[in-house]
Amino acid sequence: MNYTLAQESRIGGRKINQDRVASLATEDAVLMIVADGMGGHLQGEVAAQIAIDTVTGRFRSEAKTRLADAAGFLAATLQQAHETIVRYAAECRIPPHAAPRTTCIACVVQDGQANWAHAGDSRLYLIHRMSEGPARVARTRDHSIVQRMIDAGSLNHAEAATHPLRNRVFSCLGGDEAPHIELSSAILLQDGDIIALCTDGAWSPLGDTLVTELGRAPLTSSVPHLLDAAERAAGPGADNLTLIAMRWEAPSAPSFCDTYIGQAPLSDAEVERAIAEIRRRPPNSNGASS
Repeated sequence: MNYTLAQESRIGGRKINQDRVASLATEDAVLMIVADGMGGHLQGEVAAQIAIDTVTGRFRSEAKTRLADAAGFLAATLQQAHETIVRYAAECRIPPHAAPRTTCIACVVQDGQANWAHAGDSRLYLIHRMSEGPARVARTRDHSIVQRMIDAGSLNHAEAATHPLRNRVFSCLGGDEAPHIELSSAILLQDGDIIALCTDGAWSPLGDTLVTELGRAPLTSSVPHLLDAAERAAGPGADNLTLIAMRWEAPSAPSFCDTYIGQAPLSDAEVERAIAEIRRRPPNSNGASS
């Protein structure tokens, strides 16, 4: 497979980074995943890490060197991640109203096709550059209160950007309600297509700029530059922000990949230390935003 991949996650103006991002690849398949721990709930960062660990762990064991069923893998692993987070909350005796929760978007590329699944308002964009005219763009539909209001015609996109409920989601991994995990159909990729996964801290301040600017430069430049722009636009109170993007190349040359990772992944020991530290924190009962 021929592709370029770049990813970066930043803390923004928050005390901790509750976002998590990962990518894994075999000779025949690529996994990209983003999780945004929900800040209104206790240990959102742990929920996000559990989601990442669950999906990447199963990918390592099942993708040898491709997945038998990419869509089935995504549906099963996101559901497993939800159940693992719920068990963790029960073991830690965290009350349901404060239980860890996270949004999640995951994508598998293999056989020249992309499949994805999501719960919450972390987004995937598929950008197809046309030879003439503007790019054709598809994106996931947010599982959010304001998206429902937009769908009902009671809110437009400009109003949604500043609505007080813009961060409220109705589907996530973790918590006492079963998640709505939305699956895509398999999408055939074309030369130059870009797939981008991001948290609301990245897409919300940028709006359409994310789509228009992402393909103007190599991803190794455009990904960090777009996060710079999102931080500036959001100001001192910027949310955690994460973006991972892949540019697909037609398989007409020997396979290669070029990867940029802006934030070093945590080691297993670092994750365990972080979870141990978080477990010592007292519960709270804040709201339910992403």
